[in-house]
Amino acid sequence: MKNRSPRFPFITLNEAVDLLRKLKATQSDPAQPLKRPEMLKALDYASFHGAAVKTIGALRAYDLLRKDGDGVMISPVGHEILAAETEEARIEPLQKAALSPLCFRMIWRQARHASRGEVKELLLSRGFTEQGAKRASRIYKENNQLAALVDLELEPVLPERRGKPGRPGPGEGRPTEGRPNRGCGPAKKGTGPRRQHAAVNPNSLTLPMSTGPAIIPKGITKKEFRTLMETLRTWRDQLVADEG
Repeated sequence: MKNRSPRFPFITLNEAVDLLRKLKATQSDPAQPLKRPEMLKALDYASFHGAAVKTIGALRAYDLLRKDGDGVMISPVGHEILAAETEEARIEPLQKAALSPLCFRMIWRQARHASRGEVKELLLSRGFTEQGAKRASRIYKENNQLAALVDLELEPVLPERRGKPGRPGPGEGRPTEGRPNRGCGPAKKGTGPRRQHAAVNPNSLTLPMSTGPAIIPKGITKKEFRTLMETLRTWRDQLVADEG
């Protein structure tokens, strides 16, 4: 079986936003979902195969589109980006969109201050092929320039990804560079399908808690550490259960 990378959007966020504008311009009734024929026409595709599947999957992975019945709707994040009149107003929804793909969220958590070469090495260690790691690292770096991810200190609230084996979770679309439901987890060596498995991550500190493990990435800056401690103190009443 041919080795493939875990899935990631095969286009940049900037390209995805441009395509979202095309879809919005096609939408005659914003309250009604866009059907497949309308989407394909707006994006200049003849059929729902190959590049069309990857493109729409990328728009969903960035949480710019959400499935609605047998069509899709522009998501709240997508509407925020399109409606923003200033770069300052766009930055927060752009950051949410950029970190919606599980793979790019993992990079931000573990290597947002790293060079592209270091990001590529991280991806290779997570089961990416050479070509996949090269492309994904380039796309992440371009998204970082657009959404200033390196300046983001606290992770935004993002939609939870769920999916049945063999199917993409909501917002993920179909896999764009690999098999469904793979995310960016470490790959198990072998010729069969790769599986995610529990392993000690040298790039993070895992603290056992009564409700489950708490994972804190290593290599954070002093400023980020102070922010983390201040946030924990602020949220103390919400985090700590009443022993009574």
